[in-house]
Amino acid sequence: MIIKYEVERTFKDKYSKEIIVKDTVLDVTIERMKELNMKKFGRVVDIILDSDEQENLIPEADNGKTENEQTDKTENVEENIEKYTKEQLENMTVNQLKDLAEELKCELTKAKKEEIIEELLKFQEK
Repeated sequence: MIIKYEVERTFKDKYSKEIIVKDTVLDVTIERMKELNMKKFGRVVDIILDSDEQENLIPEADNGKTENEQTDKTENVEENIEKYTKEQLENMTVNQLKDLAEELKCELTKAKKEEIIEELLKFQEK
């Protein structure tokens, strides 16, 4: 199964150590999609099933949970936002840092790369 995953927030891939830029579409496994969703890096845009998988597709049961119980589970994921290290931030360009600040809702007051990094690190501590 191939998952097409659109990146909505620039991040550094923990496996390849590459910077994955916003609006990139990745082909990922289900396990990797779950990891990315936990960190809220993007969204699934397509799922491609092979013919065997389509035949075995069984609708998921909601286990009798109410809509509020299912929503609570989603809200807990939002609290699990990744904290960036100084090293990760230093590997980004100024434009990537500015995009990240926007995603994190961090209002930047500085223009130099080192100062932006310091602002982002302080913002994450809050």
